[in-house]
Amino acid sequence: MLQVTDSISRLETDNLENGQQQEGERFLRFSLMPEVDALLPLAELQEVMNLSLKNILPVPQVAKSMLGIINWRGGATWIVDLANLWGASHWCQREPIPDTGMAILVPWKNKTIGLLIEEVKNIEIYNSQQCMPISEGMFSEELRSLAQGYSLDSQGKTWILLDLAAILQAIA
Repeated sequence: MLQVTDSISRLETDNLENGQQQEGERFLRFSLMPEVDALLPLAELQEVMNLSLKNILPVPQVAKSMLGIINWRGGATWIVDLANLWGASHWCQREPIPDTGMAILVPWKNKTIGLLIEEVKNIEIYNSQQCMPISEGMFSEELRSLAQGYSLDSQGKTWILLDLAAILQAIA
């Protein structure tokens, strides 16, 4: 089911060549905010692709986080501003407005939906059992509702394990 771009495949190959330990599940890691990265289970993703903002057709009178639709494999695919779902500024209100991003394509109600992010960092092997619950006040309530928990990497950077089911429920 998973199809990834060459750049994601290269990240995975680099991790294997660097001797990364192969215990746990594979996750896509991307920047959520400065000093905080997010993780999504790689097995639940269909594809990750570069996306130009000019290829998104805006649709009026939809939720603010819905940026519009793209033509993906001959069908209309909704693109969602993932950061806006958890309360960050809307993609089109950032300074400067990024004209490209990456879409994480996931299955949703017999269709596909794209979660727009700025960039993919890596593919990580992670044991979700190490995840700690997010305490009240650590992050916004919106972000807490979309996360399963968090952990710290060896450099002290926070990794948030996102809950794909909660994200898709927030979109519905």
